[in-house]
Formats: sequence, C-alpha cells, structure tokens
Amino acid sequence: MRVVRPDLQSVPDALALSLRMLADGDCPALVVHRVAPAAVTCGRAQMKDVDADAVVASGMQLVARGSGGGPVLWDDDLIAIDVILSDGDPRLPTDVVAAYRWVGEAVATALGTIGITGARAVPPDEARAWPTGEASGLCFGGLSPWEVVVGDRKILGLSQVRKQAGAIIQVGVPMRLDTERLAAAVGVSVGAAGDLKARTVGITEIVPSVARDDVCDALVAALGECPES
Repeated sequence: MRVVRPDLQSVPDALALSLRMLADGDCPALVVHRVAPAAVTCGRAQMKDVDADAVVASGMQLVARGSGGGPVLWDDDLIAIDVILSDGDPRLPTDVVAAYRWVGEAVATALGTIGITGARAVPPDEARAWPTGEASGLCFGGLSPWEVVVGDRKILGLSQVRKQAGAIIQVGVPMRLDTERLAAAVGVSVGAAGDLKARTVGITEIVPSVARDDVCDALVAALGECPES
C-alpha cells in the first residue's frame, strides 16, 4: 500500500487531503499526518455537544470531521494515519464494524513490535459491554469494536468516513494524551478528565524511550502488510 507523508499542515487541510485522495481514486494508501496548530475535531452530529466558546478560549479551532464520534485533541502527540480504500477493495467489507477488524489487529501487532505487551483488538460484544463513565462523550472515553486496549485502557481510536468512492478508516494512537487540556477545551468537568485518564493510555506511558517516528513506522508496516485478499 502506498504511503504518503505530507508536510506539516493544519487539521482542516489534513482532513481535506484524505478526502481528495479518495475522490480522485488515489488509493489504496496510508496517509501519515503531522498537524499544527493543535485543534479539537468532532463528528458533525456531536458538534452540538461541544462548548465551541470553550474551544476558542483555549486557543484552538473546533473542526468538524466527516466521521462520527466525540471530540478528539489532534496535536503532535496524536499519531494519525488514514487508511484510504476504494469501493470494492477486499479490505473494505460492506459491514462498517467488520472493516475495523483487520485494522485493530494490525495495530495491536505493531504495538507488540515496539515493546507493548498484551495489546489486543476488542471484539464487538466485549467492546459494547465496556463500562461507561463521565468521559463517555469524548472519543477516547468510549470503546468501539476492534479498537485496541492494553489491559483495560484504550490506546487506539478508530473512525470511518464512507463515500461512494470508498472509505477512509482513521487511526489515532496517542503518544500521550493531555486529558486536562481536552476537557478544558470542550467544557467538560474535571471528573471527566480524570475518568478519561483512567480509561486511556499513551505510548510513552508504557515505553517511555520510544520515538514517535519508530511508532509510526511500526504502524505503517503492520497496516501495509494486510493483503488484498
């Protein structure tokens, strides 16, 4: 699978690039994003649940994304990789949930290569039974099928944009997650920040010495190895 590593760009430009590649048929591809400045992204249906004034007061932009889901702090600590697949690609089944399985399993495999033991993609029944808490409205505060946990803490967030031309499966793995900054930016309680911190884990909390580029390379290698059939 072709790998694209754009120059540093804004969050809106990063989202637009992947959509343009899908529309142009420039796939299959993996797009490894680097963004600045930081922004809060949120599914369009969830925008009404975010305190937009709080986001602006925090010095960040609130950006709607085509996939669903609660707010995410997209900064340089979040490794964001888009898997762009055309309609009909065997790696893109019609079932939206099933499309996540190979991605979650590939990410779990990649994390094992950088020294994170016990990472696993969570099957649907178990994911849906995951207890909810104050952070459930935040993207990383809930668990969806085939997202990855280490122990009982989430380390991979997945979302998906479906178009007639195909889909973009969005992979988000935090090197670290600034839960207090995100909570303050979207206007949720301190309790939600604490709950989010308890439910999630960043790469450097487990493997402090690993470099961001090495994590990206491991993820790209694992995702790129998935055969077309």
